[in-house]
Amino acid sequence: KIALFNNNTGDINKIISFSPIQAIVVPEVENVKKVAAKLREEGFNVKPILAPTVKEGQERIRICLHTYNTDEEIKRITQCLKKIMPAI
Repeated sequence: KIALFNNNTGDINKIISFSPIQAIVVPEVENVKKVAAKLREEGFNVKPILAPTVKEGQERIRICLHTYNTDEEIKRITQCLKKIMPAI
């Protein structure tokens, strides 16, 4: 699941991780909130991680991958990210 996620995110700004917890960097509080809201609208349970929890400018979306996530779900969230990220 992790490899599938990493292979399908392409050039999206992410923190490289081989754990089930993935982080997509979305600088600026308002931007990360917008991305999280759009992903939630698509049915994904993601969490925005905001400053001061992380350094300002390093805000991110936390995505937790689970063994029960299907390959289709993982491909769908990466497709959504590719669609949303250029728009911010």
